[in-house]
Formats: sequence, structure tokens, C-alpha cells
Amino acid sequence: MTVHRAALLAFALISASSASAETWRAYRNERFGTAADVPVGWRMEPPPENDDGRVFASPDGQAEIIVSGSHVVLSRDEEFGVRGGALDGETIRYKRQGRDWIVVSGVKGERIFYRKSLLSCGDTVWNSVSLEYPAAEKKKYDALVAHVAGSLRGADKCR
Repeated sequence: MTVHRAALLAFALISASSASAETWRAYRNERFGTAADVPVGWRMEPPPENDDGRVFASPDGQAEIIVSGSHVVLSRDEEFGVRGGALDGETIRYKRQGRDWIVVSGVKGERIFYRKSLLSCGDTVWNSVSLEYPAAEKKKYDALVAHVAGSLRGADKCR
């Protein structure tokens, strides 16, 4: 086998395994218009009573994605302060913020959390994704987190 043919074969195998790594489906919350991609094989949990979003559990039950929306209820600075703060037991290791979005990530025990929120509907609605997974499997989840976070969208039309 020539070097060229071997390189083509290796490229084809790598491309095939990367392409089949995740297949995505779009989820859209009707109440708030929040939308994001989630892996096809992840189990969608029943909706909460207020229908603000959904939890998706990984096939092995070790990770979860939450796609949700909520109304803005505080001042802009207070909202960003709450969304940018640590929850009970969390240590923030990464935080970035723009005019209408915020990202926070860190650890809670042996788990990594990642939260991204963006404003829509004239800054009256938060659209959010939240992911949590084992820290020991960070490399496994890096591309998944990037895809889900990058797919987050707000409402097309505001009510």
C-alpha cells in the first residue's frame, strides 16, 4: 500500500468515526422560544409543570443538559449578577459576559458545570442551556458542550 493510499484510508476512518460520534435533534421550548440542539440518544425527561424547558439525560445517566427559558424579573445588573454567580458548592473557573449573554463554567465536587444564557425579546426573556457531567470525562464532553452552547437560540417571534 502506498503512503498516499494509507493516508487516505486513515483520513476516511477518522472522518467516519467523527461524523458518527453524535447525531443531533433540535429542541424548542414553545413557552419561551428557547431552542438548542441535543444529542439524539439522550432521554428527554417529562416537562415541568410550568413548561419552562426540558432536562435531557445521557444514555448512561452520568450527564444532563437542560434547555430552558425564563422571564427577566430583576434589574439588568442584578440578573447578570445572579446568572454569573456560583450556586451552592460550585467553584467558578471561567466566566465571560457580553451585552446580552453570559457564560459560567466550573466544578462542583467531581463534576463540571457549564451554563450559557442569552437575552431575547427586547431583553425580557432569558434563554439558557446548562450542562453537567463527570470531570473525569471532560475530553469526551468538550465537543458536545461546544455544539450545544453554540446552537442556543432565543425566540424567533416574541409574544
